[in-house]
Amino acid sequence: METQAIERQRTNRTRDPVSLVAVAGAAALIIAAAWFWLATKVTVSPAPRFEPGVAPQQAMRTYYRWQATTLAQERYYTSIGIAGFLCLAIAASYVRDRVGRDQPPARIGSVLVGAGALVWLTGSILLLGGHRAVGLMATHANPIQTTNSIAFTIDTISQAFELATFALIGAGMLALAAAARRRGFHGWVRYTIVAAVVMLVTAGTYAAGNSSVSDVMLIASGGAVLPVWLIWASRVGATGKAPVS
Repeated sequence: METQAIERQRTNRTRDPVSLVAVAGAAALIIAAAWFWLATKVTVSPAPRFEPGVAPQQAMRTYYRWQATTLAQERYYTSIGIAGFLCLAIAASYVRDRVGRDQPPARIGSVLVGAGALVWLTGSILLLGGHRAVGLMATHANPIQTTNSIAFTIDTISQAFELATFALIGAGMLALAAAARRRGFHGWVRYTIVAAVVMLVTAGTYAAGNSSVSDVMLIASGGAVLPVWLIWASRVGATGKAPVS
């Protein structure tokens, strides 16, 4: 009887939709982060470098024509990343229910994480559409100054969306950790605080305008920090007691 009960428990856990969402979200974020790294370091030719004396208009035209060759891969890893962030929002709702949806920190945290995911989705769609427009303009007979102005505007707005995304998710995780602490989920609470700090630091790199560090933090967040949080979040309260700390 005990063996059968254990087997039923394992089967129910396997079929748990939240666990499936967590695994799917973690996989999507890891794939998106890995693909982003490959696209920026391996699979796409590096950005062109220009010798002193090259005319600015010629340099811009060459650069944006190169950028147009990167857009296909950008569409793929960004779309996969969107799926991962949607799973993150679902997991946050699950955690809210497990730690007590009657607690204000749990409700606030869930809303903030969900809002962060929605901001990411909105900003990503804007970025994809804007970059497609820039790519088409750069490869046809259009004024390159206009193309450059549009690209600058799109990238600046996109960075603002990413700053808001990670700030909201970081704040939401802190609120969820505060709510879960009352239930004794000490191990998960500690990791959630660490993840929240990583999210807030990532937001800070966008605020500082340091794109190189932002890319590193983005890969670390999507490739490791958030996937672990997703998997662990799906187990919070699953057995009726706190996870092992």
